[in-house]
Amino acid sequence: MEESRLRFSNTGKFKILIFADCQDDETLEETTRLLMCQALDTYCPELVIFLGDNTVAKGYENQYAAVEALTKPVRDRNILFAMVFGNHDQEQGVSKEKLLEIYKSFGCLTYNAHDDIYGTGNCNLPVYSFDGKKISFNLWLIDSGSNNTVTPHGGYDFIRESQLEWYRKTAAELKRQNGGKAVPAINFQHIVIPEIYEHLYYKAPFSKNPKTTFMGVTYSDATKISKYSGLILERACPPRIYDGQLDAWRETGDVIAAFCGHDHTNSFRTFIRGIENINVPTAGCYAYSTEITRGFGVLTLYEDYPKSYDYELVHLYDMALKKDSEILKVCGLKQKAEILAGKAVHGILTACHAPFINNKTKKHR
Repeated sequence: MEESRLRFSNTGKFKILIFADCQDDETLEETTRLLMCQALDTYCPELVIFLGDNTVAKGYENQYAAVEALTKPVRDRNILFAMVFGNHDQEQGVSKEKLLEIYKSFGCLTYNAHDDIYGTGNCNLPVYSFDGKKISFNLWLIDSGSNNTVTPHGGYDFIRESQLEWYRKTAAELKRQNGGKAVPAINFQHIVIPEIYEHLYYKAPFSKNPKTTFMGVTYSDATKISKYSGLILERACPPRIYDGQLDAWRETGDVIAAFCGHDHTNSFRTFIRGIENINVPTAGCYAYSTEITRGFGVLTLYEDYPKSYDYELVHLYDMALKKDSEILKVCGLKQKAEILAGKAVHGILTACHAPFINNKTKKHR
């Protein structure tokens, strides 16, 4: 349908707001609702993406109401939206298939590209040029699953071969339509890729802690601070098996960045083998979180510079401390103090980290 076709604006930009790990119920906590409303009114995006673990209400009726409440700020402004599933969405007695039907009933763009693909909601959304004549960019929406119950490694789920086969085939067709050039793309999924361990953490050969062991190698909690910008306030939780997704991206040559959520208090950006991986912190209050990093992501694509983008992490306190913001007015004393303190603490942590940041982790247009 023409009205749901994504396309660059007349300014040559395409702006996406990313809300991760809202994990809310049918009431939608008020600071989360106000954060979303203020974000949408401030940045006026072309698209909103919910990055998984979106709702946690019990049963079908409550889940329906939760999706309705979560998407209402977006729908009220006639903004297009899509979503991916996280590891918790289906844990409340409603399958992902039923949940996807609920989302689609409210106008969500996510769909099942093919019934034979592992998971639910694996699809791609092309972004057309302003004149609508060609696909200038592509957005991959991937179901990164829940728990790994099929291999001895355990832990979180991993990307399956059927997903990679569909990805390669679809990317090849887009390339053919684009005159033999790969269409630049961004990947969105809930759980970070497994290569994050060896990339960001130091090996700990004398430890045998199973919670920090990956593919027979144990890693310490210490991070390689020169490898990333932003903050890592909790250990990253990828699958414990190499699934080939990063290799597929590199071989196909279309994905320039990947966005994930899942680890609520992390807000890092890092390049892994030439592809930037960005962790968007939780936007929700009911999910475990910290006011140091809680917020949302703003991604801007450019039609004239299709292999470049700008990304901004906007914190809750950035919105709450703006003139005329309603956020602090609905907060209790404890939450208000945490929001006010969050800015100061984040500033200190960022300043301490800044001298070690490798400038190669910066992405400029």
